[in-house]
Amino acid sequence: FSCPEDFKLPSLFHHRWLEVQVANLTSPQRWVQYLRLLRESIWPGGVLPKFPRPARTREQKVATEKQALQSLVGVLPDFVVEILGVNRCQLSWGLVLESLQQPLINRHLIFCLGDIILEFLDLSASAEESATTTSASDTPGNPKRMGVSP
Repeated sequence: FSCPEDFKLPSLFHHRWLEVQVANLTSPQRWVQYLRLLRESIWPGGVLPKFPRPARTREQKVATEKQALQSLVGVLPDFVVEILGVNRCQLSWGLVLESLQQPLINRHLIFCLGDIILEFLDLSASAEESATTTSASDTPGNPKRMGVSP
């Protein structure tokens, strides 16, 4: 199977577009925005609320779901919507939103995102250096532990 030459060029362009979009969404500046948004949603104004928010009504939930679906379909490039059609795009994003309603999936997703953030911040190297320094200073015959200069 071979693709026509005029088909290869747009796919390379779209591949590059996707790379740029993913790089933009995962840039350090975006992570700062995501973390600030998360912090503000948990601690509005920097203070933990005394009382939980009132439960949302079914109508509010449906309206939020529709708004999220429209926003997610709007993120897709026009050529994807043209190829798949609006209904299939909405169905696909609907399945994504539905899967995010599952507590087990959400928990797994949070753990994976936490791993990615920790890897991004490279805290593991700092922890290893700290553990090495701590274990060396805890050695019984260590002059630093005994308060003696080497």
